[in-house]
Amino acid sequence: MSKNLEKKVFKEVNDIYSYILTPLQIKKLTNKIFNTIKNEKYNKPKRISQKDILLITYADTIKSKNKKSLVVLEDFLNNFIKKTINTIHILPFYPSSSDGGFSVKDFFKVDKQHGNWKSIKSISIRYKLMIDVVLNHGSSKSSWFKNFLNNKGEGKDFFYCLDTEVNTSHIIRARSHKLLQKFKTNKGHKYLWCTFSRDQIDFDYRNPKVLLMFIKIIKFIMKQGPTIFRLDAVAFLWKRIESNCVNLDQTHAIIRLLRIILSYNKNKCMIVTETNLPFLENFSYFGRSDEAHIIYNFSLAPLIINTLIKSNSSAFRRWSMSMPPAKDNNCYLNFLATHDGIGLRPLEGIISKNNIKKLIAPLKSFGAKLTYRKDKDNQLSVYEANISLIDAMAGTINGKDNFTYDRFFCAHAIMLCFEGMPSFYIHSLFGTSNDYELLKSTKIFRSINRHIYDYDYLKKKIRDSNSHISKVYKQIITLIEVRKKQRAFHPNATQYTLNISNNFFGLWRQSIDRKQSIFAISNVTNKKQVLSLDNINLLSMEKWYDLLSLKKINIDDKKLTFKPYQTFWIANKRN
Repeated sequence: MSKNLEKKVFKEVNDIYSYILTPLQIKKLTNKIFNTIKNEKYNKPKRISQKDILLITYADTIKSKNKKSLVVLEDFLNNFIKKTINTIHILPFYPSSSDGGFSVKDFFKVDKQHGNWKSIKSISIRYKLMIDVVLNHGSSKSSWFKNFLNNKGEGKDFFYCLDTEVNTSHIIRARSHKLLQKFKTNKGHKYLWCTFSRDQIDFDYRNPKVLLMFIKIIKFIMKQGPTIFRLDAVAFLWKRIESNCVNLDQTHAIIRLLRIILSYNKNKCMIVTETNLPFLENFSYFGRSDEAHIIYNFSLAPLIINTLIKSNSSAFRRWSMSMPPAKDNNCYLNFLATHDGIGLRPLEGIISKNNIKKLIAPLKSFGAKLTYRKDKDNQLSVYEANISLIDAMAGTINGKDNFTYDRFFCAHAIMLCFEGMPSFYIHSLFGTSNDYELLKSTKIFRSINRHIYDYDYLKKKIRDSNSHISKVYKQIITLIEVRKKQRAFHPNATQYTLNISNNFFGLWRQSIDRKQSIFAISNVTNKKQVLSLDNINLLSMEKWYDLLSLKKINIDDKKLTFKPYQTFWIANKRN
């Protein structure tokens, strides 16, 4: 086993550094990495099931006077979440200088305003805990970068640095600012690689010290309780100036190496890759079931939103029919909203540029703020629409209407029945609207969807059955609870897309043991629709029920009438 493990480590180290290091240097680096895990026991990751639901939140989305954020968060989770949701993604809680925590100053510390590692450990006892490893870049305010500027101490050689400016127009970008930013150092002016902002300086993984440091960071965080590691912006990790600098072979090899390391640990750990890319590029991060355990299904959210705004499922249906299933115990992570905006790049190759423009127009009218990136032709294109999900559901291409709630819940019903593990941004539980005040104070577009709640106010509203927050919270929790009981909604259960009218979107899901079938069908329009039951295969020897209304489906009626945006989950078994 030991020799086999060493060979695995050597293969990935060689794949990363063979064109940079000598064979002797690769062997020495392999030994360093191998020695960190050689005495550990191999652990398969925990199996994922239909009962696994993820909640995404900042440490300080909910605040209470004179209390640390993580203490308040844990109290909220224990009182309102623990019976329904078992997995929590706490967005970066490290000391940071910008970008909502993603410009990390020190990976070994918890920001004092949030709490400490003891609070992280406490939350990880009751919940599966997912945390960010922001391994592409670090803060310009970090001690590492200060050491780089002064050319001394740890970090002095951690950052991707060029002596002269070079042409970067061929490099795939996530932003529109200048990629190479000029900094004054004690060795003169240098050009630093900044994929996301001037405050976020990219690390240089050509230096093995950087890789070794992040292995050290991951092993340190493991001891604090988290078992799911989200590799932020990982697609941009490796740079070769002659390439487009995204999805390079060395990046995939680093992920494979990290998976090996995480596999040899007393906790059963998993990797999630955050790669906001067109679908097939994103899908490549499953590797051969040797890279990510879970990948974000980035195309799903904009496709569902596009479908409901345009009242037409054709593009969504075509894409869904061609979506490859994840292999056993790998899965997609499905979502409708996150701490960021609605990413539009994952629609590339699925719908035309003209149809993307037709989606952007109503989103802008509903309050969306747009951010841009430079495309391969060095032209500006919309990267994401920053808007809260409830406001994105305010209407259709014909303008606002009175079906906001119906569209909002329909979107979640579709997401919950889709192959993969569902995740909920905390603001989707409350139906939080655009926060224009926060946007005004920060002048950062993403702030529009990052409202901060006072805990006492939030508790009062959740418990007030007449409040907007209570109505949304109870409806979403109810949908989740129904979903969790259905074996046909297992992340790896069979999925087929129903080829029915553009007015509907439908899936057939079948449990792994083939005992339960569910036809999950939604009316995606703001008009009443009638579906002929001849379009779906409801076997007459079975009894069929709608899991959401608990009503029996009478096959002899030959048709089913849908209210605007109504969803039926038609099952042969009620679990």
